Amino acid sequence: MKVSTNELLLALRAPNSGWLAALVCALDEALQDPDFGEPQRRLVRDLLDAGDVPYAVAAAANERLVRFEETVKDLHSLLVAPTTEPVTDVTMRPKLTLCGSAA
Repeated sequence: MKVSTNELLLALRAPNSGWLAALVCALDEALQDPDFGEPQRRLVRDLLDAGDVPYAVAAAANERLVRFEETVKDLHSLLVAPTTEPVTDVTMRPKLTLCGSAA
């Protein structure tokens, strides 16, 4: 089955196409991952054909997604060096001291 780019682009312009956009983005990422092979693609096709996600599958997917988000967050904190300088209020102006003589 050939994907109609024009039909998808038109569908994505609709105000209620948020879920379609989210699914297309997730699918695009998945298709770039070598671990997302034919067995996983078949499972996704089967879910779409069934028109229903069993509760146990949805719950397990949510649990796995939470762990994935935690892993990404941990990785991000390792990659981004924490600042050792205290954060100051940017709305405060520095106090200026004038030095000099009147002579």
